[in-house]
Amino acid sequence: MMAGRRGLLVTILGVAIFAVYLAYSNPFTVLFEVGRFNAVDYLVAVAVDYVGLFLYAASWYVLLRALDVKVSVWEATQVTYASLFITWMLPLPMITDVLKAQLIRDKKNSNIGKAISSSFINKAYYNIAFGVIIGLSAVMVTVFGGGGIPIQPALIWFEITWAAISSLIFGLILSPRLLRRVYGLSPAWVKRNVFDRIYGSGSAEGSFERVVDDIESSIRELRTKIGSNLLSFILVALHWGSGSVTAFIVARSLGVHIDIWMIILVYAIVEFIQQLNFIIPGGLGVVDAGLTGGFVLIGLPLSVASAVSLLTRLATYWLELLLCAPITLHYGYMESVRLPRRGRDAPERASSWKDENS
Repeated sequence: MMAGRRGLLVTILGVAIFAVYLAYSNPFTVLFEVGRFNAVDYLVAVAVDYVGLFLYAASWYVLLRALDVKVSVWEATQVTYASLFITWMLPLPMITDVLKAQLIRDKKNSNIGKAISSSFINKAYYNIAFGVIIGLSAVMVTVFGGGGIPIQPALIWFEITWAAISSLIFGLILSPRLLRRVYGLSPAWVKRNVFDRIYGSGSAEGSFERVVDDIESSIRELRTKIGSNLLSFILVALHWGSGSVTAFIVARSLGVHIDIWMIILVYAIVEFIQQLNFIIPGGLGVVDAGLTGGFVLIGLPLSVASAVSLLTRLATYWLELLLCAPITLHYGYMESVRLPRRGRDAPERASSWKDENS
C-alpha cells in the first residue's frame, strides 16, 4: 500500500514539474508555426532511435552468444525491452541489468553466472562508451571546432569520471575473489537469506559458491572472445550515440541546425540525470527541463530549445514506451505459460547442487 502511494506521489510530482516546465518554456509557439515542422525528418529521427534501441539489445546478445547461451536475437530483444519498460515504470538503480540477468538465466545452456556476467559487462561497456564519446566530443568542439565548451568543463570531467567509476564498480561486482570474501565475512543469516537465494529460492546452503564459480567461468570464457567483446562495445556505443543523432535530426525537422558534437555534450547531461534518477518514472519533467536547459546553454532561444527537447523526448521516451509495452506484455504472457514447468525444474536444480557438494 505504501509503495503504491509513493509511486502515485512521485508520478504526480513528475507531472507537476512537466506542467510547470511547459508553461514556462512555451514550446507551442514554435511547434504550431505553420510550415516549420518537417514530418519526414521527424519520422527518420524516430527510426534512428528505434534502431539504436535494437542495437542495445544486440550488444548484449553478442555476449550471450559468446558464452554459448542458446538464445535468439528476438529473445534477447524481448528481455531487453521488457527490462527497460519495467525500469521506466520503476526507476531503481541497476534494475535493468538485474532484470536482464534474471530473465535470461534459465534459457538453454545458460546459468546465473552467464546471465550476471553478460548483463553487467554489457552495462560496463555502456558506461565506458559514455565516457569515451563525451571526451571525444569535447575534443572535437574545442580543438577542431575552434570554440569553447558552453557547458562547464568541470561538469564534463565529472561525467567522464562518473562513467569510469561506474564501470569499475561493475567490474568489482564481478570479481570472484571479492565476492567470495564478502560471502565469507557475512553472517550466516545473510548468507542463507540473501546470497544463497541468488542461485534459487529453494537452494541448499552454500549455493552462492556455485554462483561465483559460474561467474568466474563466464568471465574466463569471455576473455578469450576478443572479437565478441569488441563488437558488443561498438554496438552499445552506437546505441548511445543514436540518442544524440535523434536529437540532431529532430532539430533539423524544426529548421534548427546544431553541431552534432554540441548535441552529444548536451545529451550527456540528460543521460547523466537519467542515470541518477531513481524517483520519478521516466524522469518526467526533470529530464525534459535538463535537455531544454542544455540547448539554451548552446545558444537556442528558450521556446525553440523547449520544442526540440519535447519532440526529442517524444521519440526517445514516449515512443520507445509505446514500442516496448506490447512486447513486454507478450513476453510476460509467454513466460507465464512456461512458469509451471520452470517451477517443477527448480527443486531438481537445487537438489543437483546439493548432491554435487554432499
